[in-house]
Amino acid sequence: MAADIGAGSGGQGFGSCCEELQEAMSGEEFEPLITVGDDGVLYMSVGMVELEDEEPGMVDHPVFFCPFCGSGLQTPEDVKAKTGDEDDDDEEEEDESEDKQS
Repeated sequence: MAADIGAGSGGQGFGSCCEELQEAMSGEEFEPLITVGDDGVLYMSVGMVELEDEEPGMVDHPVFFCPFCGSGLQTPEDVKAKTGDEDDDDEEEEDESEDKQS
């Protein structure tokens, strides 16, 4: 079931690389910290942040490699394509070149 949660860059479902990742994503006995977001990206919760007048929020980061077996799961390009993120790297490079010219 967990293998059908999302699709990695190779067309396989997240969790199909090893039993450990599949178990970590199952969440049958706990709230999983490794999940597939609504955008189809595999995320790992890496911390908590306090929000005004609300319960603490989770800080998530995309997972590129399986933390258990090391298999590649998705690339930064996959994540950018799924999230509709513009090329942040290009903007950073432009900012750096402007700083150097000043």
